[in-house]
Amino acid sequence: MQRMLEAAEQVLIRDGYHGFSTRRVAAECGVSPGHLTYYFPTKNMLLRAMISGLMTRYGEKIRMDSAAAETRSREDVRALLDWLLRDTVTNETSGIFRELWVLAKHDAVAAREVLQFYEGLMESFAEVAAFVYPDADRRRLRQVGQLIGMLTEGGTVLFAGPGERSVSFEEMLPIIIEVIMQQLDSAAADPVKDDHSRRTLHPPKHRLS
Repeated sequence: MQRMLEAAEQVLIRDGYHGFSTRRVAAECGVSPGHLTYYFPTKNMLLRAMISGLMTRYGEKIRMDSAAAETRSREDVRALLDWLLRDTVTNETSGIFRELWVLAKHDAVAAREVLQFYEGLMESFAEVAAFVYPDADRRRLRQVGQLIGMLTEGGTVLFAGPGERSVSFEEMLPIIIEVIMQQLDSAAADPVKDDHSRRTLHPPKHRLS
């Protein structure tokens, strides 16, 4: 099944949403169409499972090991931001996310899955930030997470793909990171409003139905 999901990503990047089919995915991973549809009876079920796999992969990449939380620092957060922003402009990542936007436009269930993907991704970042900024107001950390989502998706639109830009991605990268770090420091400087906001952050559960 993992091979099928990996093949689905490659077909989506190469052929786009409108060229995506279970037959092409089966050919990509070297199995019969019937074998693939045994696990994923419809194209949309396959796509939703692929989105779920993406969320798991990115969530694992973003979240830090809570057992070592006391050793984490602002520099760890800065390095994570650098990776997140650079990843959004790679051919593979920008290719698949652009097609996910198209998918969300044509399939209401998939649209909810894509939204949950982004919510889970940004919540994972807020959970990481809470380790480094334990006294920060949790809502502020979530707001910073949403800001990151807006900036990374904007980065895909403006900087992914060929062509000359009047301002380069490398010029913008340190500015964006500094803006986010300032917001995190500001969140840490604000007093926690109540006991509820001190609760550990947990990313929302991702469902395929």
